[in-house]
Amino acid sequence: MKLAFSNIAWTAEMDGAAYSLMRKYGFTGLEIAPTRIFPEDPYSRCDEAKEWADGLYREYGFAVPSIQSIWYGRQEKLFGTEEERRILLEYTGRAILFASAVGSGNIVFGCPRNRCINSVGDEEKGVRFFREIAGYALDHGTSIGMEANPPVYNTNYITGTADAVRLIEEVGSGGFRLNLDLGTMIENGETLRVISENTHLIQHVHISEPGLMPPVPRSLHREVRDMLETADYRGWVSVEMKTVSDIGVLEQVMKYVSEVFL
Repeated sequence: MKLAFSNIAWTAEMDGAAYSLMRKYGFTGLEIAPTRIFPEDPYSRCDEAKEWADGLYREYGFAVPSIQSIWYGRQEKLFGTEEERRILLEYTGRAILFASAVGSGNIVFGCPRNRCINSVGDEEKGVRFFREIAGYALDHGTSIGMEANPPVYNTNYITGTADAVRLIEEVGSGGFRLNLDLGTMIENGETLRVISENTHLIQHVHISEPGLMPPVPRSLHREVRDMLETADYRGWVSVEMKTVSDIGVLEQVMKYVSEVFL
């Protein structure tokens, strides 16, 4: 397995210490929130982002397999007005160019607060939106990873893994695949049966907990590992958790995940 860790788990001041631990435990990918690297208007800095990613690889040997929090700070709604969707299409296009610049093959689409649906009839608007951005992503060597977010995250659209699978099949594009989030599965009480017949749709995997708490040992993790090995999965397994100030917590999580997946 290829292991990554999301940099939302620590502050910028902890980068050096976190990177050292990643290397110690065999993590070779750094998943990033673009605003964590460039706090102001990151998508206008693609050239700088490429230089940063190249430097990260030269110094630490880390790839950037995924970007997340792509609509951070945006107030527009996917199921709002046509103007809001136009703005979000353009903004997501810029995120795609950023992902392409840093060599990221996965763009996590979570954004729960921006995607609340108003009525059943609005679902086709979502399909059209994702079909358009999926084609653009594919043209630029990357792909949108659709992430199910349970209602506890203040959304009512694509709240379970099965919902995400159905949407991916309806969009029908290689530029729109599944970001399998274990925190969602745990919160929803899902089992691997929800995805066992559609493992070919998995593009990226998040080892996470409800509320983005630090991951704890679970039989689910070994079950996921076995499922991915059986499916000959070639993507990344990435740890996603909220920011902690204790480097010892990061090391504990890295040690556990490396023991399970490497």
